[in-house]
Amino acid sequence: MRHYSIKTWLTRGTYPRLFLPILAIIVAVTLVRYHLMFSAELQEAIEHQRAQVQVTGHYLLPLLVRASANGTHAELQAMLEAELGFNPEIQSLQWSQRGTVLQAGTSGFAHAQVPLWFEQFAALKPLSGDFAQQLPDGTNVQLVVVVGNVQVLEQVWRTIGAQMHISAMNIFTILFLLTLLLRANARMLSRLNTATEAFRAGALHARMAEKGTLEMRAVAQAFNSMAEQIQGLVQSLQTTQAELEEQLHFTRQLINALPLPVFVRGTDGTCLGVNQAWETFFNTPAQAVVGVPLSSDFVALPHERAGRERRVLSRKDNEVLVKAGTYDLREMVYFKAPFTLTDGSVGGSIGALVDITERKLAQEALLEEKERAVVTLSSIADGVITTDLHGHIDSLNEAAQFLTGYTEQQALGRRLSEVFQLDTKSQALPQGVRVDQLHQTQTAVHAINQLLLHHSGERYAIEFTAAPIRQSHGTARGCVLVFRDVTETRDLQQKISWQARHDALTGLNNRDALAERLTHALYQARQDGGMLSVCLLDLDHFQDINDRHGNWAGDRLLKEVALRLQGFVQDPADAARLGGDEFVVLLRGPSGEAEVQSRTLALLECLAQPYAIDDLLIHSSASAGVVLFPQDNASPDTLLRHADQAMYQAKQAGRGFHIFDAQQDQEVQTHYTQLARLAIAVHQGEFRLHYQPKVHMRTGEIVGVEALLRWQHPEQGLLAPGGFLPLMEHTDLVVETGEWVLHQALAQLQTWVSQGQRWVVSVNIAARHFHRADFVDRLRALLACYPQAPAHLLELEILESAVLQDIQHMRQVMQGCQALGVCFALDDFGTGFSSLSYLKRLPAETIKIDRMFVEGLLDDPEDRTLVGAIVALAKAFDRAVIAEGVETSAQASKLLELGCELGQGYGIARPMPAADMLPWAARRSTNRAEA
Repeated sequence: MRHYSIKTWLTRGTYPRLFLPILAIIVAVTLVRYHLMFSAELQEAIEHQRAQVQVTGHYLLPLLVRASANGTHAELQAMLEAELGFNPEIQSLQWSQRGTVLQAGTSGFAHAQVPLWFEQFAALKPLSGDFAQQLPDGTNVQLVVVVGNVQVLEQVWRTIGAQMHISAMNIFTILFLLTLLLRANARMLSRLNTATEAFRAGALHARMAEKGTLEMRAVAQAFNSMAEQIQGLVQSLQTTQAELEEQLHFTRQLINALPLPVFVRGTDGTCLGVNQAWETFFNTPAQAVVGVPLSSDFVALPHERAGRERRVLSRKDNEVLVKAGTYDLREMVYFKAPFTLTDGSVGGSIGALVDITERKLAQEALLEEKERAVVTLSSIADGVITTDLHGHIDSLNEAAQFLTGYTEQQALGRRLSEVFQLDTKSQALPQGVRVDQLHQTQTAVHAINQLLLHHSGERYAIEFTAAPIRQSHGTARGCVLVFRDVTETRDLQQKISWQARHDALTGLNNRDALAERLTHALYQARQDGGMLSVCLLDLDHFQDINDRHGNWAGDRLLKEVALRLQGFVQDPADAARLGGDEFVVLLRGPSGEAEVQSRTLALLECLAQPYAIDDLLIHSSASAGVVLFPQDNASPDTLLRHADQAMYQAKQAGRGFHIFDAQQDQEVQTHYTQLARLAIAVHQGEFRLHYQPKVHMRTGEIVGVEALLRWQHPEQGLLAPGGFLPLMEHTDLVVETGEWVLHQALAQLQTWVSQGQRWVVSVNIAARHFHRADFVDRLRALLACYPQAPAHLLELEILESAVLQDIQHMRQVMQGCQALGVCFALDDFGTGFSSLSYLKRLPAETIKIDRMFVEGLLDDPEDRTLVGAIVALAKAFDRAVIAEGVETSAQASKLLELGCELGQGYGIARPMPAADMLPWAARRSTNRAEA
């Protein structure tokens, strides 16, 4: 077995020498790591002991004090023992009172289940604490708590021990890998040593096996190559020594083996010899020139013979143009050196020719390529600058001259940083490189967001790439800088970015930018503990302005509103446009709801000022919904939704502004839910029509019926209209329901007419439905759908309060319907602001006396007076009059006495399905006949 000393081991190479430093580093790092870990764990253990002493003392002392008042020593001892059993970390407890000392636990030093050296190194001792208190009778009591070190030592050892196993595995792995590396290095050195010894012993054929790692194969290849060369040289030397007498012959063979034309001349100019390459090149045999004096070193080119045309290139002194063969011209390099004889005297000269025709052709091609490159660079839009190794400009194309402002004559030879100047506002270049260091870069540098200073002072936004120019062997010889003008691209990107976050018409923030702004404002309000008001604005009657003046006026109005909003808020970015005529304003830092109201009123007053748009003076106002944060502590989307609900409430209340209320929001949600259910009822056919007869109270004749809406609810049964019609009164659902009622009433009217009953069918029309611009056209279409239902048998009942909203419009609509043959009844007459002028201007054929006057007809003289006045007005204006709500025969008699002959009510008949009308009419006719 071979043994190596440490000196031998260390001389085996770099890897073995690094072994000990690596091992030392591993040991040092491990020691530092475990020192820090042990210190941290030990400090945590000591803190744990202290905390355990304090916790035990603070909660056990009061218990012992209360127990000592009436308890015996045995009970106190039991409490101490119980505490020890409950908390194993406590080593001992001692209670002192009136000279009596109770001891629980051991006071000796316990050994933890850890290595002895670890326990000694930790030097962790039990920790004690004294807790004293004076009793009401003046007696002092004392509790001594001692927390042992066994638990904490074992906990620290478990942590340290686990880490030690991991560290041992890591160190073992590192040393194992290093050993493998050293082993591979040793094998390589061993093979090299074996081959070297064999080669030294004369075995010139000895070679290393080319296997193993890349390094081993590279060493083997280098050794084998060297061995082959040495073997060849030795063999050549042996051959030379063996054939010394044939030196001239050997030399000739050697010269003949050269591919270069070689010739030898004596001092007198006589040709001493040429090789075969010379004979082949000049197409002349050796015997024709050997021994013959030569006028020159080689056969020169006759001046009178023209060769092939070639670009005129500059030649060095030893470069010549030679005729090879009959017409072939070759570019050659001529080398000449004297040779001496054995006595040291000059024997002549040896010359050789090297054909550089291909190199010259390549130079020609390279020159042409350079010219093409110059043309190409001049034709592209990117600027291109090249420098030498010292950073001086070698070339720059026309685009670079345009962007820098320097001509080629001004720029060539100057430093790159003097011509290619970047503004200080440009983004820092990658890797911290500067412009005056670009020629030294070894890797490509790509930079964006740069500002190039033109020679005139103008700035261009550019991006550029700088890369090293390398020679064939890889050495850098300068750099090439390619840059382009991206000013238009940058401006376009900025414009697109601006448009993505702003409203194109007004320039305010759009919905996306508002979301970010509102999120940040909420965060600041939470951080500062302040308030934030979110105000959603909607212009009143904006569509009317568009319809009256055109969309261009509406757009101008929106721009003016935006300018006023930006002037009102502290930061213009706190104003945004959601779309259409809806805007949002963030009011920051109000002191309370009173200030919010004040600022909102000021904002609405600002927006209500007239707008001068060209030659127009437009008056416009706005309604606002306001949400207060943190009273409404919701997300940004929810706050905007609440503000929209508050704005809706403001419009419902007659414009102005409304502050969002959570309870009211719940009511609105309930209202929306009920409306959704009513919409389902309409679409699923849950509505029904009942008909209440109208009779001539003097003769008992049926003159008509009133169509009354009912809801056949799947769970609640048949519901009266008072429970659901008010919910849909101000929505388009009442319009859809009114259309359905008209369809059903006309269909039933057509059926009754076919059965010989020509009763007038009255249908109640809601104000929202009647105010539709296409009401007359829709009614005309409905009548066309039921050609057998005479239009004069359809009566539309409208409320007096609905008529008074816009009496001129209502008059026009009524006249349009009457032109179709439809008649009208004015319902609830006398409950509104009735006047003779209204009655005169409204072309209603019938006036209905409200039930509230009929109810008090027998008891209230004023009701009798009002009913009499209404009857008199109806007769004066040639209007029919009918009383609703007739409950008793006494009321009917009184109405007849006052001149009202038509009536309807429960005293006559309750509303009934259409199928029950004919049987009821037959029974009434029979009863009348019998009477």
